Amino acid sequence: MKPRYFYFFLLPICFISALVFAEDENFDKIVMQAEKGNVSAQFILGIMYFKGQGASQDYNEAFKWFQKAAEQGLPEAQYNIGEMYYQGKGVSQNYVEAHKWFNKAAKQNFSKAQYNLGVMYASAEGVPKDYVKAYAWLTVAYLNEFEEAKSNILILNKKMTASEMQQAKEEAANLRKNIKKW
Repeated sequence: MKPRYFYFFLLPICFISALVFAEDENFDKIVMQAEKGNVSAQFILGIMYFKGQGASQDYNEAFKWFQKAAEQGLPEAQYNIGEMYYQGKGVSQNYVEAHKWFNKAAKQNFSKAQYNLGVMYASAEGVPKDYVKAYAWLTVAYLNEFEEAKSNILILNKKMTASEMQQAKEEAANLRKNIKKW
């Protein structure tokens, strides 16, 4: 089921903004915007601290700013919080917390989080091993064009019974239907 990928995805506008704010003289401007509650600025500041671009690399500060953006509902930030818990960067490694944050992003149709949930269920990381849930989340990720999910789906195909496969396909359909409502 592995390897695990540590992704940081930016919305196009966030990426452009990050390039603009990466200059030292603009760092204070983004901090001011982030402190005022601007979710994009909070996310960009998290990226800057995480990568050490325009600021000293500081996982604790990155986590702080990602969390502020995540609590405002930004799925990219929720995903990054999940990854930081998963990797133990800026926080103690905690698969249960990683699952919680991946779940929030996955329910907003963030395919990388959907993939990670599938891997966690297949590997029993922070959750009980459950091939049905793993297959369902991986299927949703794959249908959302996250190609890496395909190889894991093929592996699960060999481990599951026909009954489990049917149940997993039904659960995937339900997830897809409900994700649009969240």
